[in-house]
Amino acid sequence: MQNCFIKLFKLQEFYVMSSRIEGKKMIISVKPKTKGVKCRDCGKYITAVRNYLPPRTVRHMYWEGNLVLLEIHRRAFNCWWCYKKDNKKRAHITADRLKTIPKWTSYSLAYADQLLKGLSSNSFKYLNELSGSSFTLASKILNDRIDPFVGNWSINNDPITSLGLDCHSFSGTKMLPTITDISNHKLISILPDDKRTTVERFLKNIPNERKSEIREVCIDMDRHYYQTIKRELPKAKIVVDAFHVVADANRKLSMLRTTIQQSYKVKLPKILFDKPKEHLKPNEVVSLNEIVKAYPDLGELWRYKEEIRRIYKLPNSKLAEMSFDSMIRRMRLSKYQPTKQLLGMLLRWQDEILAYFDNFTTNGYTEGVNTKLKTIKRLSYGFRNIDNYIRKAMLAFIPFSLLVAHYLT
Repeated sequence: MQNCFIKLFKLQEFYVMSSRIEGKKMIISVKPKTKGVKCRDCGKYITAVRNYLPPRTVRHMYWEGNLVLLEIHRRAFNCWWCYKKDNKKRAHITADRLKTIPKWTSYSLAYADQLLKGLSSNSFKYLNELSGSSFTLASKILNDRIDPFVGNWSINNDPITSLGLDCHSFSGTKMLPTITDISNHKLISILPDDKRTTVERFLKNIPNERKSEIREVCIDMDRHYYQTIKRELPKAKIVVDAFHVVADANRKLSMLRTTIQQSYKVKLPKILFDKPKEHLKPNEVVSLNEIVKAYPDLGELWRYKEEIRRIYKLPNSKLAEMSFDSMIRRMRLSKYQPTKQLLGMLLRWQDEILAYFDNFTTNGYTEGVNTKLKTIKRLSYGFRNIDNYIRKAMLAFIPFSLLVAHYLT
């Protein structure tokens, strides 16, 4: 029975002396199993007890609505070797050292692990009520275990060949970059702001053995990070996400459609231009053809948008490059300004767009992570502190076994 009690409450490092319940607190009196300690000055193992220290009480667990506290009876030891060597000028005293109780803390590693596990699925407020902790303590433990600039690189031994970088909204215009391992579908980090220097700091902290593995970085069409990635990951090829290329063409098409509507006071249904060509119904095809004849600039831009979609469905890079070059030559002959704007974007990102066809890499997983992050924000009713949001969000993706302090075998 004693052995079951020790395993249940993770007390393998102690002898259990007694236990009692006071209200909603279970207090367990324990003492260390070790006969002595290593001297902090000379490193020799000493067993001469000088005196017994006042009991130290720490939070250890929360169980069945009760807060489990450890009342630890520690000892202070004299090192006679140092005492003689120092010509008896001062006593060399070393107190009990415990693996499961960090120095100068009011909680055990088991309590910290339990708080982290609770934070991955509960709000700070609910967990504080459940565990008897405070918001400050929960935040401190979270900050100690997770560092977004270090990232989650020790997931497994699988090589990380493709990185994904995409931003999501924290609040209003505040955007936070999400870094993912596309090749293994893992979240690596969420950065506290979208400044170039922040991304540069993260890339510099990537372990050298991981840097040599990375062959691709998938981003959206933003030159903000382009030079930084080129400098920090010179061997990696930059790939523009296919979704963002088509989305940019759709955005230009929508702006032109809105301008025509406002200028000519006509109604041009948005769904006709957003829906893929192959999904249009017969009556929608008729309506679209009438609009295209009336407004040729809008029709031309729509046709090039559909051609971009068609190119992305080609099976290899050679066919894609031939089709892309053919489209570019025809776009150069256009007399319409919206088409020339789309052409400018395609020319600026030509190499990065065609790099997609090497391995058909997209940021689809990264977009899925951003969707889950929005769900986490809603479940938590929003966050005021960015650091707490980042670390709590990363708990939902990082395997809990990587965060647990492995102090017992």
